Amino acid sequence: MTLMADTLFGLIPAASTGQQWVARDLQLVNWGGYSGWHQVRFAATATLLSGASGSGKSTLLDAYIALLMPHTTPFNGASNGGVVGRPRGKDQRNVISYSRGKVDESRTAEGTRETVLRGDGTDTWSAIAMTWADQAGSLFTALRAWYVPADAQRTEDLVAVRATVDGAFDARDLEAAAGRRLARGALADLGLTLHDTDRDFTARLHSTLGIGAAGGGAKAVALLGRIQAGQQITTVDALYKSMVLEEPETLAVADAAVAHFDDLAGTRTRMLVAKDQVRVLSPIRKHRAAVDAARERLAVIAEVGTFDDAASPASLWRHERRLGLLRSAEEDVRRRAREAKADVASLQAAHETQAAALDGLRQALWAAGGERAAKAEAQAEAA
Repeated sequence: MTLMADTLFGLIPAASTGQQWVARDLQLVNWGGYSGWHQVRFAATATLLSGASGSGKSTLLDAYIALLMPHTTPFNGASNGGVVGRPRGKDQRNVISYSRGKVDESRTAEGTRETVLRGDGTDTWSAIAMTWADQAGSLFTALRAWYVPADAQRTEDLVAVRATVDGAFDARDLEAAAGRRLARGALADLGLTLHDTDRDFTARLHSTLGIGAAGGGAKAVALLGRIQAGQQITTVDALYKSMVLEEPETLAVADAAVAHFDDLAGTRTRMLVAKDQVRVLSPIRKHRAAVDAARERLAVIAEVGTFDDAASPASLWRHERRLGLLRSAEEDVRRRAREAKADVASLQAAHETQAAALDGLRQALWAAGGERAAKAEAQAEAA
């Protein structure tokens, strides 16, 4: 027998920590008729929402369903009327129509024309966030957001975000991230913990908020979805079928297949992200080598110094280099001077030899009759 303790929040198991979470507020951004940012504050005891038909009550309830419940849970019956089709499919209210604020649709020659409050031919985005508080004042926030491209027709075309944060969060802070198509880096900078699949997201919600025992959170949420469906029950047979009887095993198998598909989709997303990371980060090694080489060169330049500094190694090298060049020039000049002196000495010796030979020739000429020829020339000139 389980011992129960009477607390401010009612009877709870005596072995329990007593932590009870109560919804504090709900935030909507571009959801249905709620354009822009809106916040609904809940009382700590109970909150009653009332209003005329079309005032937005079902839109608020569908926001809660879209946040907490899997995509197989249909939106509130008042939102869908008597339509049929797959839950949240093209024939029912879905995330795309809520994000764009669908008002009406009409048939044209080109096909179905939708009248929307936003996102008509342009990209738009939407977000839902709920914050819970426990009796100790701790806060926990769950968030879903969608980036809706202008040409989006199916939920697979959207950029879906599933995130949680241990504390409060202002959904208006997503405006900057929406400008970057809700990129993971921009969301991580806001302090959000991102979850790749619905299973991871709901597991975090169920474990934190204490929904369901021993992994029964999905069943508890499914039962809550039935209760909140807002569908008219006109017969006892319909009551038992929709509220009492268990679902066939085939539906559980289908849910398992959908969950497996979600896992595969999450794995594919992680693989694509990893591929993009490899592509973007591959050149970083070359950049790193270039940076290291530049740093080494800067270090060498810093050690060498500049030519303006007389005491720097660079200035000393320049002076040594200039001195070496001057010494080389001096040695070349000396060598050429020595060669010139040797040439002068050689030419002087040749001149002296030629001069001696000339004198010898003159004397030989004089002895061979040159004296008589000279006298004859003098007499002829006198005559």
